[in-house]
Amino acid sequence: SPTFDTNSAHNLLQISPDLRMVAVTRDSQRHPNHPLRFEFCPQVLCCESFSSGQHYWEVDLGNKSQCTLGMGDESWCLKKDGTRFSVSHGGVEIPVEVREPLRRVGVLLHWEEGLLEFYRADSMQSLHAIHYRFTLPLHPALGVGGDSMRIIDLS
Repeated sequence: SPTFDTNSAHNLLQISPDLRMVAVTRDSQRHPNHPLRFEFCPQVLCCESFSSGQHYWEVDLGNKSQCTLGMGDESWCLKKDGTRFSVSHGGVEIPVEVREPLRRVGVLLHWEEGLLEFYRADSMQSLHAIHYRFTLPLHPALGVGGDSMRIIDLS
């Protein structure tokens, strides 16, 4: 399972010692300057990048009303805003129907097949699949809109 890159974390984000949980704080964490650091939005990249193979991980969204879960560089995202969900890429947002409360999301990346798919982790029901010919390494990324989020250790 991916882990967070502290060099990219916005100054209002605190990363847990195991690098799997991110929480919004009221006070700046005063992270040192770094070229990867997010300055405007409370986001964080993961250390791992993927340019081949099949990868699956799960994220506990917590109880927050807003969050973003996606892949950097090419920037595909699953967004939660209140009870509404959508998938966004290149400025285009597609609504995603989620009937029951969703707390845990599974993410499947199959790089060679050009597949990025989001699932309900509790039932493995597909929420949305994206098909694209990836050309750059992909970095998991999270945007936090309050409270905390955790990447589940599946090892």
